Amino acid sequence: MDWLVELHSLWRWLILAAAAIIAVLAALAAFGVRPWDNLSDRFSLFFTIALDVQVLIGAIVWVLGQAWAGDAFRGFIHPVVMLGAVAVAHVGRARSDRATGDRAQGRAALIFYLVSVALVLIAIPRE
Repeated sequence: MDWLVELHSLWRWLILAAAAIIAVLAALAAFGVRPWDNLSDRFSLFFTIALDVQVLIGAIVWVLGQAWAGDAFRGFIHPVVMLGAVAVAHVGRARSDRATGDRAQGRAALIFYLVSVALVLIAIPRE
């Protein structure tokens, strides 16, 4: 079980790195510096998949570790806010896919992904 918690803890760095990359790509597209191209779309997909994997690992840790017993932050607040972050990221991906034009796609991705990352940062336990 400890290795799964460690994997969950380490995976967040991959998510934060992917978030930084997609935020830069989205900002560049939103400001018209570069197009919203295949690279941007792939990093957008990678970011959402990385979040999905993190939630899957976290759900396993939550159930097997009975995280709901004891600490209210780890038991309820952390999982609920993280699910919200994943939902926001998926909505952002869908909105950027539906948007027409590079700047509109970049703007949609930038707004939703920054909100998603803010939620992730708020919900990371500080211990």
